[in-house]
Amino acid sequence: MRGLTHRWIEPKPLPPSHGSTGTGPIEPLVRRILLARGLGDRAAHGFLHPRLTDLHPPTLIPDLEPAAARILDALRRGERIAIYGDYDVDGIAATAILFHTLRMIDPTIDRATGATGATPARLVTYVPHRLDEGYGLNAGAIERLAADGVRLVVTVDCGVTAVDVAARARALGLDLIITDHHLPRTDGAMPDAFGVVHPGRCDAGAGAPYPFPDLCGAGVAFKLAWRIAVLAHGSDRLPEDQRETLLDLLALAGIATITDVVPLLGENRVIARFGLGRVKHTRLTGMRALLDAAGLDGQRVGSEEAGFVIGPRLNACGRMGHAALAVELLTTATEARAAEIARRLEAQNRERRATERAIFEIACERTERAGMAGPDRRAIVLADPGWHPGVVGIVCSRLVGRYSRPAILMQRHGDLCKGSGRSVDGFDLHAGLAACAEHLETYGGHQM
Repeated sequence: MRGLTHRWIEPKPLPPSHGSTGTGPIEPLVRRILLARGLGDRAAHGFLHPRLTDLHPPTLIPDLEPAAARILDALRRGERIAIYGDYDVDGIAATAILFHTLRMIDPTIDRATGATGATPARLVTYVPHRLDEGYGLNAGAIERLAADGVRLVVTVDCGVTAVDVAARARALGLDLIITDHHLPRTDGAMPDAFGVVHPGRCDAGAGAPYPFPDLCGAGVAFKLAWRIAVLAHGSDRLPEDQRETLLDLLALAGIATITDVVPLLGENRVIARFGLGRVKHTRLTGMRALLDAAGLDGQRVGSEEAGFVIGPRLNACGRMGHAALAVELLTTATEARAAEIARRLEAQNRERRATERAIFEIACERTERAGMAGPDRRAIVLADPGWHPGVVGIVCSRLVGRYSRPAILMQRHGDLCKGSGRSVDGFDLHAGLAACAEHLETYGGHQM
């Protein structure tokens, strides 16, 4: 991180009374707690004192180096590029990270050009509609992007299981770069893409495994952005303005790391520590508007504010409307437009909370009535035509908290049910879905 570190301030050691310096009376207790959680002395020191130099070189992630070079080549050749993101905070943040990186290298890339302004921008973003299109990369969107002149599609936080869609992209003459962190297909099949940038890859084409497989989607996007910036500049020592931009993008990755509930160890702890520390000082217009609307302007933003204040507001538009609004907030919105969007997200978040409460009350009543809360039952599975599919995942989390068992809630529409699930420690929900895949149209996600 030579090009990024010397402007950052390392965290100060905790005083002895907090047990981090090795001399305080409570220090042995802290060591015992961390050791019980699998952290030896060296790992414990990194846990208590994260440093940016603890981040691994981006080039260790499979396919990242050729992906960065291809994106930079497309940028220099004037090809039309699309960033295809997921509709949650992680995908929204990852989309914004790559967007700002490419605009940093070429400030005109997202603007219409020509005397009449008729030439389309060379950089576009695409986020699928949660209800109309569903999660992940879909062939219809790829076909529309190709028809609009896009030549390179870069996914963020999605795509690792999209084998059929990748084949369609290749048939259309599109180069597809997938960046993701979700679990690959259980049959081991990987998309036939220009590159599959995934920290957890262990297939035959991945090469040596990446040292830290638990990055969130925005963490992967930040690693890719960092490498693109270095390649574009030709040196690890980036100019001052580019370092500042990458700091702002690290803030987005920090928020996503918290909201995506990835393990706060290793690189994730570094990203969260320094990313959240930057939020208060962000120069991103949309983030400033969001902080102001949420009553956090000028305040310290920690994990609680990221997870329970900022995250739900960014998620709200994807759950209750279209996440493209949040992407606009964090990418192209002017100050006035950003304030307008932030107010709208506030309203959508209030609507989301009311909808969530109503579904939770009904789900609890039906769980009890169906006997799914009894000690002899191992899961909760419910469906209703009136349940909002964008909210049921949050309700699942609340059901897991109340009944301590995996929960799946779905909206029934005709013969098809669409929904989300949450699990408990010790049960791999993704593997459970894989075991009954013959009964499912599609599925994906994480173990939990």
